[in-house]
Amino acid sequence: MTNHKNPVLVKALLIALILALIVSVFLLALVPPISKDALTHHLAVPKLYLKKGGIYEIPFMPYSYYPMNLDLLYLIPLYFGCDIIPKLVHFVFALLTAWLIYDYLRRRLGSVYAASGCLFFLSIPIIVKLSITVYVDLGLIFFSTAAFLLLFKWREREFRPKYLIYSAVFCGLAMGTK
Repeated sequence: MTNHKNPVLVKALLIALILALIVSVFLLALVPPISKDALTHHLAVPKLYLKKGGIYEIPFMPYSYYPMNLDLLYLIPLYFGCDIIPKLVHFVFALLTAWLIYDYLRRRLGSVYAASGCLFFLSIPIIVKLSITVYVDLGLIFFSTAAFLLLFKWREREFRPKYLIYSAVFCGLAMGTK
């Protein structure tokens, strides 16, 4: 009879599933963007900024008045003529959020539960869908999660101001994203 409670085996299986999911999403992200929002907003505004040589008012595009923190990151690959890298940049924010979840759960519950939480987050259908698009939602999730977890750390570390300031910075990044 086998022991199904072997944490090393369970953790190895969870890590294998996480890696398989990451590779699958990465491969799906390697096709050119086709979503309407990506083409009319998240990539179009930065492309116009590049064409003009800087940020300027675009009155015929109401989306250009929205917060652009993440969209401005897309300027770099767009400068080099690549519209697939912005999809990968967006996916990286899903991976960073998964890492935050893993780190938080590992310290409280152990690595098996942490890997389970990481796999759960990365496999949520909307996270998978967003991971292969050029949007800003995964950046918003990352910044919001970081702000929230830093508030927990602020409380745990006897209200040291630096954690509250870090939390406020991530909150500001979230607000400037969407």
